[in-house]
Amino acid sequence: MYLKRTLLAALAALLALPLVLLAPSSAAAAGGGSVQVVYSSYNNTDTNNRLTAQPSKSLTAIDQTSADATIVVDPSITYQPWIGFGGSLEHDSIWELNRLSAADRSSALRALFDPATGNNYNLMRLAIACPDFCPDYDTSKQEKGYWTYDDMPAGQTDPTLAHFSVQRDIDLGVFSMLQEILTINPSVKFYASLWSPPAWMKDSGSLLNGGHVKPEFYGALANYYVKYIQAYRDRGIPIYAVTLQNEPAISVGYPSTLWTTDEQMNFAQTLGQIFAANNIKTKIWGLDDNEQNTFDYAKTLANPASAQYVEGMGFHNYTGQTLYQGTPLHAQYPDKTMHLTEITNGAAKLIEYMRNWMSSYSYWLTFIEFVNPGPGPGFWQNENRDPAQDPDFWVDSQVSWTGTPGSSSYKLNAWYYTFGQFSRFIQPGAVRIDSTGTVASDVTNVAFRNPDGTNVVIVVNRRPSDKNATDMNTSAKTIKLITPDGQIADTIPGDTVATYKWTSTTGDALPRAEWTSAASNTNGAFTAMQAIDGNAETWWTSGANEASGQTFTLNLGSQKTFDQVTLNLGKLSADVPASYVLGTSNDGTNWSDAATGHGTSGMTNIGFASLTAQYIRVQLTGAAAHWWSIADVSVYDGTSGLLPRAGWTASASATGGADAAANALDGNPATRWTNGTAQAPGQWLQVDMGAVRSFNKLSIDAGANAGDYARGYSVSVSADGANWSAPLATGIGRGQTIEAYVPTQSARYIRISQTGTASNWWTASELRVYKAAPSLLDRSGWTATASVSAGDGPASAALDGSLSSRWATGAAQSSGQWFRADLGKIQSIAGIALNAGSFAGDYPRGYKVDLSLDGTNWQTVAEGATPAQDVMIAFPTNFARYVKVTQTGSASANYWSIAEFNVFGAAQFPSPGTRLSHAGWTATASHTESGGNPNVALDGWLQAPRNAPYDGSVPIDNAVSRWTSGKAQLGNEWFQVDLGAAQTFDTVELNAGPAPGDYPRAYTVYVSNDGSNWTPVASGEGAGAVARVSFAAVTARYVNVNQTGTAGSNWWTIAEFNLYRH
Repeated sequence: MYLKRTLLAALAALLALPLVLLAPSSAAAAGGGSVQVVYSSYNNTDTNNRLTAQPSKSLTAIDQTSADATIVVDPSITYQPWIGFGGSLEHDSIWELNRLSAADRSSALRALFDPATGNNYNLMRLAIACPDFCPDYDTSKQEKGYWTYDDMPAGQTDPTLAHFSVQRDIDLGVFSMLQEILTINPSVKFYASLWSPPAWMKDSGSLLNGGHVKPEFYGALANYYVKYIQAYRDRGIPIYAVTLQNEPAISVGYPSTLWTTDEQMNFAQTLGQIFAANNIKTKIWGLDDNEQNTFDYAKTLANPASAQYVEGMGFHNYTGQTLYQGTPLHAQYPDKTMHLTEITNGAAKLIEYMRNWMSSYSYWLTFIEFVNPGPGPGFWQNENRDPAQDPDFWVDSQVSWTGTPGSSSYKLNAWYYTFGQFSRFIQPGAVRIDSTGTVASDVTNVAFRNPDGTNVVIVVNRRPSDKNATDMNTSAKTIKLITPDGQIADTIPGDTVATYKWTSTTGDALPRAEWTSAASNTNGAFTAMQAIDGNAETWWTSGANEASGQTFTLNLGSQKTFDQVTLNLGKLSADVPASYVLGTSNDGTNWSDAATGHGTSGMTNIGFASLTAQYIRVQLTGAAAHWWSIADVSVYDGTSGLLPRAGWTASASATGGADAAANALDGNPATRWTNGTAQAPGQWLQVDMGAVRSFNKLSIDAGANAGDYARGYSVSVSADGANWSAPLATGIGRGQTIEAYVPTQSARYIRISQTGTASNWWTASELRVYKAAPSLLDRSGWTATASVSAGDGPASAALDGSLSSRWATGAAQSSGQWFRADLGKIQSIAGIALNAGSFAGDYPRGYKVDLSLDGTNWQTVAEGATPAQDVMIAFPTNFARYVKVTQTGSASANYWSIAEFNVFGAAQFPSPGTRLSHAGWTATASHTESGGNPNVALDGWLQAPRNAPYDGSVPIDNAVSRWTSGKAQLGNEWFQVDLGAAQTFDTVELNAGPAPGDYPRAYTVYVSNDGSNWTPVASGEGAGAVARVSFAAVTARYVNVNQTGTAGSNWWTIAEFNLYRH
């Protein structure tokens, strides 16, 4: 295999290089800045570290020092957005929390939910009526004491739900607790799962031991959901999402309900239709079950009638097997989200989930009083398990009693601390970024880019084990994080979770949409295109030992401004450019040298003074006894996005002790500037950017210093630090992070003045400046209303795409006027724009922005004023369906007009392209298992759904679920598709679905227009359930994938074969 050859040859060649070639690149300007480091021990066996701050690390230029584990982090390659982290507030947990004293309960809730000093849990799962953990559990009572919101005497039904009541939740204190949580953290979202509907809806007549919902009651059950959502809404608790059923494939002695795949698919349609009839946009998630049932219940996604209503899928993982299913499911249904909805697990498993497309994580049980043997509160307390055989079963939950239950205080346990390593640092709206997978067998990691531009990498050093409570005696490991910002080196103790957070120093990565590439040397079909496809698992390689004069050339499509080029080497980490010169050009013919240097293994950063050009060429200037390879090229512009702060200085009106103003610019959220005194008008924090910079946004982050945000602020700029502009933006601080747009400025100095008062100090752990280009949400299906409208423009005119039309108040601006937009569905948003167009002076003299999930419960996210025709308003990423802007100022000579209203979206996964229809396609193959058919790889199913039960007693009929070779991969297999007519495409995707180990070990893609004459367009190596490779667009009728690798006993499997065009 190529990979084996090149790794061995490259390693030998690298060791033979002269010492000068191992030195860091003189052009690699990346580096500089401070990194926050926090550790937690893996479990309660070792309590040395519990969210313990470590000495800060520094970003340095990448060097060639060795480490036990080297992790390459590439923020230019992105995956799923992050929705939230939290767990279950099932009835037992709420009951236990309410048994604490008022002071202890408040303290515990702050530890869990406070975004500044607590774990910042922001996505919590509720139970729709009693789950298995319910304090009313009593085996001596009917239905073991379990209940729903509409229980009826045996033999009676209530299809109109006339007896529906949430009084049991009121009595238990559910609403009062959820309201208290929202007071602590207004950004917490709640979703809910059903264990059993009322017994009269089921064919079993019982809440327990499964039973199916009678089809004639699907409508009643859908309205049961509606009444639940409305009851919670009316008590101040909006419901973000519901799942179709908790574990729909099990029948047990607590509330449970069985659903076949067809039943769940049909009910999803009924629920979606009744939600629509009641104007409810609460998201619907399917599955909510263990991963082995994923592809059965994915039928709800394969059927368009139900798929239109199902936004995502929920997973459990009680089998303990690798949860890979999110990856093939995402590939087949890229518009659906994946969520780990129930299991408490170790940090290494959380990383596994996140690396397989989970957009949220929910642990199970917040506060449970385990008694061994039982009974205790809830069904599972009667489980008399042997702790030696099942040590994880009896591990304390997030919160537990310090002594006698009900008459002592609480304690926080290991789960709390290890989960805090994730939840305190990954912000909602973050996007997962590329990073090397498992390294040195024990070291795993996951990386995210937060909306504010900070990077977070969580690294676990622990020997693999399915027992989280067991101390594995893992040895300490040296690690290197290699990034476009530079290198971070550390030694992580064994059985430890480490989190690294820093502010990026490189600006935005340029989009690749217009790029093309070429190379002087190419090995077969490992083409230059594969170095610019945003995929670190494909690569270009030269196919020849490095020699002076070899080139890799990038055409950006048009002139762009940039100051850094980064070469990610992917798997081929030793195929470094031994020495190089980087040149730029505007015509592809005349070149100017911008940088010279030597490559570094894993990733090479090439920095230089900012310039503008269309072409970039990296040319080798030396020789080496290994090939030259690039997995991915990224190009950065330090004048866009989050601006690099090298050379900046800061000063302030006052400083508290050693907390100098410079700390607000060091990149480390754990350090701070603070004024050391109560907030009062006139205090200021000032930044000298060293030269004139163009910018339009600021972020002032108070970090973990609770309440130390500015109560009021005003932003001014200066060219000389002496003469200051009138305020460009003013506002009221509403939380730890203040974000503010200003009209685009070119200035050297920025001053933020404090305009409010508070007993808190004023603190900035980080001050960030941006040249932001926010993405706009698609406004299809939006509607708008307003408090008043002038005759020349209804509210809808602000959504029509024309700056010449407008909505206007038709009267002088006065406080209380409002404009409201319904986005049609819940979306992640990070700001809005109010453009008054040509209607001079009609911008709002003051504004207040409120968001809502349900149109009833509102959260204020911004309040201020910006004297500009195009008012841009920023706030930390949030989730909402409704946006309301209220006028808080007055202007006797001006209407308030909005010519165009837009909403800024958070980062999303890049589009996979347009999938080509399979209509008219046929498939053939070199080998097919007995009874199989290659055409099943074109049928739209990752696995043919089985009939219930799904407990393994009904086997999967593989012959109708996927094509497979029926023999071990030997390098002589092929799979071919006739598209029926020539079509244009640029990407091939091979999805192994339920057979993740049956990926092609190596492959080449060929195309043809006659089925006889073939052209290779791409080569690669599979690495998991989905192999995806892109190439320059081709028009062809036939596609042939030639499997060229070997794989012991693994067959080659394709559950779905897809083509895309961009």
